[in-house]
This record gives sequence, structure tokens and C-alpha cells, in this order.
Amino acid sequence: MQMLGEFYREKILSHKGTILKSLENHSGEIRIQKDLFGWKLYSGKNFIECKSEEEARYLKVFLEAGLTEVRVPKDDEYLNNILPELEKLKIKIDKIINSYLETIMSRKVRNELLAKVWADILK
Repeated sequence: MQMLGEFYREKILSHKGTILKSLENHSGEIRIQKDLFGWKLYSGKNFIECKSEEEARYLKVFLEAGLTEVRVPKDDEYLNNILPELEKLKIKIDKIINSYLETIMSRKVRNELLAKVWADILK
């Protein structure tokens, strides 16, 4: 199975034409919302302005994984093409991780372990 870090290196870092986006630290529920001015990715009360729903979905994957900054393809068509594969990969990884972490009763320990696992996955 491909890891998220490998996907990021192959599909994003090797692609010409990316911009660096800063992600707020995960501080609560992560959600995507459309308002009068466009799309926003919320993490608790913090939010990131996004140019499209696809960009918000893309950033959500990496915000959930604990990254503080990520490169985003400028090409909307390219982003649309890689997004389904990225989201499927994230779902598979989440299922595997959660199957192991659900046996840990302490929420604090579970969250610390989850952060360490994602750090390793993203290498």
C-alpha cells in the first residue's frame, strides 16, 4: 500500500506549479464550509480561505494528518484528478490506524500515538 508521504512526493512535489499553504494547528472539529466569499476549511474557530471545494478537501486530508504546511497544485484540473486517489488513500490509512488505536482506552495516549504514527507515515 502506498503511504501518504510517498503520494505527496510523487504527485505533488514532483509537479511543477505548486504554492505553499500554511495550515493552522488542528484545534477541534475540521469541516469545510461555503459562504458568500468562497470556501473555507475550519479547524475549530480557525479557518483557511480556499479557492474551491476541491482545494479545501485536499487541505483537509493534510490538516487531519497533522501537517502545518503543504504544497498545493495551482492547476485545478490536476488537483481534481489526484484528489479522489488521495482521499481513498487517507481513508484506508485511517481504517488501519483506528483498528489498532481503538484498543487504547486513554484518549490522551491514543492522540499522542496517533500523532506519532502520522509523523512516520508522512516521512
